[in-house]
Amino acid sequence: MEYREIKYYYKEWLTWDQQKASAFVCSDKNLLQHVSTVSFESSTLDELHGTIDFYLDNVEKCKELKKSNDYATAVFYETLKYKGD
Repeated sequence: MEYREIKYYYKEWLTWDQQKASAFVCSDKNLLQHVSTVSFESSTLDELHGTIDFYLDNVEKCKELKKSNDYATAVFYETLKYKGD
């Protein structure tokens, strides 16, 4: 499936107690290149389209937020003298 040239798909699964569940999933690398996520899921198509619209229509804002997030993460690990897991 596609919306505004962004690929996504619909998936269904059973929960731990055998209830049906479903979601629309997007992991389009071009769309998500300016955010700190590799995929997202939405329970409705309107919600998925809204998220895609936001990412496409606010590229500069997403770039700024990602840059701030990356900086904050670096400072956090630096401050704690984090050596890794």
